[in-house]
Amino acid sequence: MMRTKVVNDSTDLIPLLRAFDTKVKKEVFNELLVDWKPMSEIIEKYGEEGAEALEYFDKMKLVETKWTTPEEGINGKPQKKYRSYYSAFNINISCPVNEISEIFTVASLNANEFKELEKKIYDFVGEDGKFSSMVAENFNLSNLALKGLVKRSNKFCYKGLKLSRKE
Repeated sequence: MMRTKVVNDSTDLIPLLRAFDTKVKKEVFNELLVDWKPMSEIIEKYGEEGAEALEYFDKMKLVETKWTTPEEGINGKPQKKYRSYYSAFNINISCPVNEISEIFTVASLNANEFKELEKKIYDFVGEDGKFSSMVAENFNLSNLALKGLVKRSNKFCYKGLKLSRKE
């Protein structure tokens, strides 16, 4: 069955652009386009980077998951299997130039810059979370840029107006 992911929010471009930014992510996704793959098989073939790719795809809802039976699992324990949920993308975005420039700036942060900013925000947010406007103000970011950073990261989620650490 062919499913198309419709992207019409500019901040959704950020995780999409980062979804295929490494050879491992691209190869893992290509395998998931063909058939269901268990986590153990991806880790065996691609290591920890493959597991991180699966987690990222799962956060973006690019994959669907199901549990194996205990017999198919590892040591009699079920494990998750993954398969691509979408086979096509439809991107339809219209936004001001200053908004798209922020989107591309966040998407193009290199891994080190992103990890450093992610850690600072993680520490600032703390265990209880903080209102997103406070976080944006503290780091001199627009709310749009912060939303994009959160979508790019596996460490955060929004709970109402609060930015929290992902559980």
